[in-house]
Amino acid sequence: MIDALLERTKPGQITAPAAWREQLAARSAQNTAKMSERLKAEHHPMRFDGALRAVRDVLHERPDAYVVNEGANALDIARNVIGMSVPRHRLDSGTWGVMGIGMGYAIAATVESGAPVVAIEGDSAFGFSGMELETICRYQLPIVVVILNNGGVYRGDDVNKVSTDPSPTTLMLHAHHDRLIEAFGGKGYQATTPAELTTALTEALASGGPALIDCVIDPTDGTESGHLTHLNPAGITVVA
Repeated sequence: MIDALLERTKPGQITAPAAWREQLAARSAQNTAKMSERLKAEHHPMRFDGALRAVRDVLHERPDAYVVNEGANALDIARNVIGMSVPRHRLDSGTWGVMGIGMGYAIAATVESGAPVVAIEGDSAFGFSGMELETICRYQLPIVVVILNNGGVYRGDDVNKVSTDPSPTTLMLHAHHDRLIEAFGGKGYQATTPAELTTALTEALASGGPALIDCVIDPTDGTESGHLTHLNPAGITVVA
């Protein structure tokens, strides 16, 4: 079977209708133009697009860095915004909200390669294995953790409709994740604009040591990963 596949991959063995290829190229150009407009927009407070644009531009100057990525919007949007120029330099959590592997991936990547790592984390995803900051600082690993902090799972403005308690998907909006790494001797930053994030990430990578950047994101920015809300059960009416 492998021989047959190899035979079919030789030049000229596989063709695609010109109309289909042209349709794909047109749709790709349309999507690229829409993304470009979104990334140029300046929002206050900062949104995911602006933060990830800043990260993308810094990483463009540091192709040696590995990128680890996990979360919901932090994962989905980063995949669309941040390209890679070096093969096998991106590690992410796959699909369907797999969380908790980001810090382990980051540690393994830098130990194995000796290269710097930028771990782009959603605030919820970071919570699953955030205490690995102690490991990162104990071994003085060149890992920069960038937390996209919008105060919640998907969004930070959800309302609990059955209790006065915070919504189960709402986190502490004003949490200072940067102070966590400072407790272990690393360098902490907080960024509220793309410009501040650019400066912090550039400095952190240049230092070659453990760092964490808490990026304050608009709590109203975000959506359900996969856009599957319409598939959730609407409720059951019981007739006696």
